[in-house]
Amino acid sequence: MGHTKSFSVAQVDDDFEFDESYFRQFYKPLSNLPTPPLSTRTSSASQSPRVSLDNTEGPNSQFLGPAAHLARMLPPGASFITPSIPTVQQMLARASLPMDIIALAVCILDSLDSKFSRNWRISFPLQLQGQTTSKRHTLPPAPGQATHINSVFPEIIILAALVVADKFVEDMQSPTQYFASTWGNHLWTCDQLNFTERCIMESLGYRILPLWEPALIKQARHDIEMARREIMQQSTGPVGEDGRKHVKSMSYGHAVVGLGLQLTPAATPDAERVTSFGQL
Repeated sequence: MGHTKSFSVAQVDDDFEFDESYFRQFYKPLSNLPTPPLSTRTSSASQSPRVSLDNTEGPNSQFLGPAAHLARMLPPGASFITPSIPTVQQMLARASLPMDIIALAVCILDSLDSKFSRNWRISFPLQLQGQTTSKRHTLPPAPGQATHINSVFPEIIILAALVVADKFVEDMQSPTQYFASTWGNHLWTCDQLNFTERCIMESLGYRILPLWEPALIKQARHDIEMARREIMQQSTGPVGEDGRKHVKSMSYGHAVVGLGLQLTPAATPDAERVTSFGQL
């Protein structure tokens, strides 16, 4: 049973016999599109770091670069959910922090390691046992009432790093409720924010001053600017000789058809093309 041997091993290429039926059954065409990142059970389209033209040209566009870089700096293994760049961008707009404080938050995130991620995931305060969980045909629980660590939006780590940086530089002790509501937009509870702050401080050995070095802050601001340029280039394309921004596009070649099958995928419409930072 099965396929018979369709070619013989020989020194001369003329001995090769092409098995068309075998080829048509097992051949899988290669795509000319970029390979998308792997998905997880908890990931969804709304959780992807998509960036639209509103994010790059709106009133909060100045926070796009910082938001993208902060999202990249999350410690390894902290969450299986991809951080949302627009969510961080809106958070920064509400906080309206100086760039040096944002740069310090970048340095804080860069100093966190896998040990922080492990401690944060194990002990993170989730929904209380006395609270009722969502039932069938009802709305899911609010983000602050997540029942599993993989359901917690990871941007809370960025929020906590911003809070730690602001408290250190400004030397002001605003109530946690202010940060959780005004900056965090009620996405997380005060207990969750306090716990994340404490995990960060313990991971850093309660030493923020070594990160407040001019050279480190300067490097962080440089990285933020590079992230902004990268997003602008990917979302709007390079500036041409006419002074206009040209959207990047892939070649619009024709699909190759052979053996009764379409071997090369047709060009993807612009409305469906997605870059590493979001939909164009």
